[in-house]
Amino acid sequence: MKGLIAIVTGAGSGIGEAVCRSLADSGVKLILAGRRIDKLTEVASSLVTQTVTVGCDVREPQDVEHLVQESVNQFGQIDIVVNNAGIFRPTPIDETDVSDWDNVMSTNLRSAFLLSRAAWPFLKKSQGQIINISSIAATRGFSGGAAYCASKFGMNGLSAVLAIEGKPHGIRVLTLCPAQIDTPIWQSMDVEDALSKMMRPEQIGELVRTMLAVPRNIDLEPIVVTNFISPFEVN
Repeated sequence: MKGLIAIVTGAGSGIGEAVCRSLADSGVKLILAGRRIDKLTEVASSLVTQTVTVGCDVREPQDVEHLVQESVNQFGQIDIVVNNAGIFRPTPIDETDVSDWDNVMSTNLRSAFLLSRAAWPFLKKSQGQIINISSIAATRGFSGGAAYCASKFGMNGLSAVLAIEGKPHGIRVLTLCPAQIDTPIWQSMDVEDALSKMMRPEQIGELVRTMLAVPRNIDLEPIVVTNFISPFEVN
């Protein structure tokens, strides 16, 4: 994987940061994308690889087009796209207003569509790969998860179509569906006791690298990864 060029969204913390660190260790050159340039810069400065940081609202088509163009301007090609940006705000259906619904859907699903579409011509040239960071919420519903589950079910559907359309061009599309991970996404919730039972971001980063490094004559169905013991299991 040394020398490949990867765009990672939501790269300033959590899974995105962990993916960047894991890919950097393999010699992948990175474009770190996200809304908080200070966080991106902090992560980029600690990586042992060539990096570019791009402030980007992945919900907006013009921002995504700029991200892709900047990536090509800096490195000349795109080999890997990691659609990781996402938000999680559990809310009962009768308390979910339209703006909250739209924000979750735009951040979690629209962003993956926009970036995959924008990067597609360059992935055709490189016969590259897309890996979509979905969720176990793409396989089952849970109370308070109307918007989040809908966005992740949609992510898996989008991934399935991209995989079909990409195959004739040598583009491989992979989907990872992890359960609970100890990331900043939980900071606003009272789940401190559960955090110690959750997977670590660096474990997911290593798994992403492993999936991308699997020989190209092998295809992978969406991979569901769960905690050995449920963080919310009552003993």
